[in-house]
Amino acid sequence: MSPTQYATALSWLRDLELLGKLGSPIPLANLVLGAIFEKAAPPWVQDADELVQSPEELPTDIVSAGEVLGLDANGVYEQLVTSWGKVNAAIRERVGFAGEAELVSMLKESADSRVDHVSTWSDGFGYDIAFAQGAASAHLEVKSTTRTGRFTAYLSRHEYRVMLRDHRWVLVIVRLSADLRIVAVGSVPRDWIAAAVPRDAGSFGSWASCKLEVPGEVIEDRVTQLGVDVASRLPPWRTVQPRATARRA
Repeated sequence: MSPTQYATALSWLRDLELLGKLGSPIPLANLVLGAIFEKAAPPWVQDADELVQSPEELPTDIVSAGEVLGLDANGVYEQLVTSWGKVNAAIRERVGFAGEAELVSMLKESADSRVDHVSTWSDGFGYDIAFAQGAASAHLEVKSTTRTGRFTAYLSRHEYRVMLRDHRWVLVIVRLSADLRIVAVGSVPRDWIAAAVPRDAGSFGSWASCKLEVPGEVIEDRVTQLGVDVASRLPPWRTVQPRATARRA
């Protein structure tokens, strides 16, 4: 190895924060692959749950990298599933909080509205924002994304049960720009949600949360439950992406 190659490799290890993990009980191959997936973050990793559903669907370059590290395709795939879960959770938390905060800010622009960002002080209500203005009143469960095509929502059973008993509950979807500014707002009809969620197969098991792939044609522009005045100020949801599936998470 030449001095240049050594310096390049050392810089790469430092950038991926691997040097600080010397002595970790995690096998070296998993440490390196995990860093590639989570720190280097190839673009396809964000959608790995859809693009790579088995070891046979892994990109050839990452399979080759795994072989160099002593892992077969199954081992690479297991690390991908582990890393994707971490990446997805981190993105969802960051984007989700930004979407709620941006929407709260927009709703507060109406001087006579009452807006309570409920999720900042309790996660037990089954919705994130309580809104009221005149005769309009809504409980908003907010799901946010920065993607322009696919829209995925994770719905808890508690949120679903609140939807069934609370006529003011509405699933609001927010699309954010890369710098986390609101560019579109829409809502998902309750009857579509009721039809899409899983069904319990018996009394000994039940679903706790589910993943909804919401097709673009289902999404309604704005949120009519906010009243005509406020709803008309929100940027409408415009993208149409035909496809619908629902899975247990």
